[in-house]
Amino acid sequence: MLESSVVAADQDEQGTYLMADYRSLMTRFRWAYIAMSAEGLAEVLAPDFKWNLHYFNADDPRPTGRVLNGLDEMLEELMWRKMNWARTRYGFLAERFAPNLVTQSFRMSAINAEDGKPFKVDAVDLYDVVDGRILTKSTYWKYMDLERSDR
Repeated sequence: MLESSVVAADQDEQGTYLMADYRSLMTRFRWAYIAMSAEGLAEVLAPDFKWNLHYFNADDPRPTGRVLNGLDEMLEELMWRKMNWARTRYGFLAERFAPNLVTQSFRMSAINAEDGKPFKVDAVDLYDVVDGRILTKSTYWKYMDLERSDR
């Protein structure tokens, strides 16, 4: 399971949610996400959850991406990834907390099942947290060229 290196800012006196609660929320989210657990995700996602997926396409400089609405669409995306990507791995995870916001950076690698080619992305996720649940997850991917990568 992914364990993050955590950098927590001091909570201001008016903040109602403690940083330790954010750590717990994100740990529960990671477990449910990896397990594709509808029950686990339902416990941590707000009822009107949205997942904004943004990615970089070197052949098309326009902004790219799509929005998934709710738990069911998130689970559909996770199932699609499971069917189309092999040996998915996450690493270099770091999380930072601020009132109503979690930032997460990480590296993901996998093998595209269609052509057998490995790929790697560096990513940043921004999570808006409201009433102790994740309201939005905004994902930004930067594709890395494995042939030229020294990492």
